[in-house]
Amino acid sequence: MIKSVLWIIAAILAVGALLYFVFKDNAFISFDDSKKTYQVKQQWDLPEELAEVSGLSWVGNNRIACIQDEDGIIFIYDLSSSEIVSELKFAGSGDYEAVAVNNTDAYVMRSDGLIFQVINFKQEDPVVNEYQTPLNKEDVEGMALDFKNNRLLLTVKDTEQENPASKGVFSFDLSSMTMNENPIFSINPEDSIFSSLKGNGFQRIIRPSEIEIHPVSGDIYVLEGHQPKLLIFDPQGNLLEIHLLDPEQFQQPEGLTFDPGGTLYISNESRRAPANILEVELN
Repeated sequence: MIKSVLWIIAAILAVGALLYFVFKDNAFISFDDSKKTYQVKQQWDLPEELAEVSGLSWVGNNRIACIQDEDGIIFIYDLSSSEIVSELKFAGSGDYEAVAVNNTDAYVMRSDGLIFQVINFKQEDPVVNEYQTPLNKEDVEGMALDFKNNRLLLTVKDTEQENPASKGVFSFDLSSMTMNENPIFSINPEDSIFSSLKGNGFQRIIRPSEIEIHPVSGDIYVLEGHQPKLLIFDPQGNLLEIHLLDPEQFQQPEGLTFDPGGTLYISNESRRAPANILEVELN
């Protein structure tokens, strides 16, 4: 009996040691608060309807359009009153991952690459058009409006392509309503900037959950939720900065948007705490 107990204890210690050596340098596990490169300025806990919040888009007047990954509804959340002020239904249930608003129209991305164009989305019965992109076999989670080039930018979280480690950023032209099958640039985990991060390969895992363009600099921000981090690219796709995010604070970062002045907002799905929107200031 005693021998069996000792064997069990030894096995537990062995497994514990193995896990330690595998994950000891993992950026997720060993986030260093003293090296944090951002500050959370404000936090809004979201109601149950937005527990699975998956996308954000600034609409003006201190309001943000939110999408969640179960229902075809655009929620308008007011930061001033901390409440949902309207709900705009455009489709049935589905895995909706991103929303982008352009004046009176909204675009919503479903994970299978189907884009919903919601014309006059604030009206009771908006006109809804659907456009299937060639990304129907991928898991698409990010979408941003590129006003300057009249297009949408799309990011793939998981892919069946030959090089799954490299994630492309694609463009969808809003004049022809078609997608260019060649990415405008790719996120390469072998980029030398990743070498500054510790972790046995885990810091190089890139599973983009959102993309957005900074309204002032034009830089492209890509949010990654698997190992929470924020990647900043210049408009040509050169990786400039990486900001690691504390997984205790960013439990499941899925949404990203800016106000016109460049204030950054990131949303988290409900996991260990209620879903929220965080105002984030980068150092």
